[in-house]
This record gives sequence, C-alpha cells and structure tokens, in this order.
Amino acid sequence: MSDEESIRLVLARFIQLRDDKRYREWVDCFHEDGIFEYASNRLLGRDAIRDNVSQLLAGDRGKHLCMNSIIEVNGDAANVSSDFVKLNPHEGATPARYEIVATGRYEDLFERRDGAWRIASRRVRIMGLE
Repeated sequence: MSDEESIRLVLARFIQLRDDKRYREWVDCFHEDGIFEYASNRLLGRDAIRDNVSQLLAGDRGKHLCMNSIIEVNGDAANVSSDFVKLNPHEGATPARYEIVATGRYEDLFERRDGAWRIASRRVRIMGLE
C-alpha cells in the first residue's frame, strides 16, 4: 500500500469510527502525543482528545463526509488538507433526510512512526467561524 493510500485509510477510519461513536478505536488515528484543535480548543494527547470529543458528540446523530484530500508526503511526514461536510438528520422526515449544518477543512500533519501513519496534529477550520 502506498503512503497516500495508507493516509487515506486513516482519514476514512477517522470519520467512520467517530460517527459510530467508537472513540477508543477512533483516538488511535492520532499518535499518543497528538494534537487536536477546533474552535478555541487545543487538546493534547489521546486521553484528552477522546474524553473531550466523546462528551461533545454524545448526543450527535449526524454524519461527517471527508473529501478532496490533498496529500503531500515528504519522507516520514505528510501535510494533508481535506474538505469536510457535516450533515444532521432533518427532524421528522420519513424517510430520513439530512441537511448540511457545517462545512470546513481539516489541516493535518501526519507522521509515520514505527511504520504506521497517524495524525500528529489536526486543526479543524469551520467556514464562517474563522
């Protein structure tokens, strides 16, 4: 598997595991000392990231989509920029319908350590908030 394919796999796992609320597995997308930044929050380390996000999204029923990823690999590091869309279920709609509630961009630094690509840092930029 190429470096780019390995990174895309982490990007897909990140979205699916988070939306499935499988936070113990999800946080493994980060290195142990990973950084996660969104809004005014700056979280350092897997435990802080997992605890914060699991509380933040406890009642969330939405779906995230990650696309248009630009991956620039340089040795054991990669800068990755991906667009995202957040969808929430439209209340009362049968069959279920979703509406866009946020769009933005993930700005990531991936690092390969011990042969595995993981997120070293992720900054979430939400359109209209920055």
